[in-house]
Amino acid sequence: MIKRKRMVTIIAASVAIATLVAISLFFPRTTYLVLIDDLSGEYLHHVRLNESEEFSVSFIHSVNISPVTEIFQIYEGRIVLTALEFYTFGAGMPTELESGQTLIHLLEGGMRIEGFDRVIDGLRYMPGLDTEHTLYVGTQRVSLNTLGHAGHPMRFEFISLNIWQKLVCLQT
Repeated sequence: MIKRKRMVTIIAASVAIATLVAISLFFPRTTYLVLIDDLSGEYLHHVRLNESEEFSVSFIHSVNISPVTEIFQIYEGRIVLTALEFYTFGAGMPTELESGQTLIHLLEGGMRIEGFDRVIDGLRYMPGLDTEHTLYVGTQRVSLNTLGHAGHPMRFEFISLNIWQKLVCLQT
């Protein structure tokens, strides 16, 4: 009797594992930009994002108090800085072009530098109490200030999940 119960348990566990493997293999994967509190590891938000799709983060520069937008693209599963828009020079702003970069003057009086092509491992922002940080993905606009905890860095990751993993990992 004990051997039979053990055999039933082993068969049930094998079927469950086989089912999970089948789900992982045969269900299509979806890619997401995931925002995580870098200190606590707490999941904060996710946005569906495809390979080669752009997203940007806009904020007010803390020194020259003018708008800055950093534009990123997903390339081979990695976050790549591709362009930067800003309105005044100051600390942390580029003052000369690097090889392969171009400067475009914007109609509103700003500048856009294209051609950064810089992989950013561990993209992080620390939304402040007195400046608004905003994530843009397509037509979606997400206030980063409302997601995390003031003074906590927010980490951005690009991940690929099947439907099962999404249900387990992204609980919102």
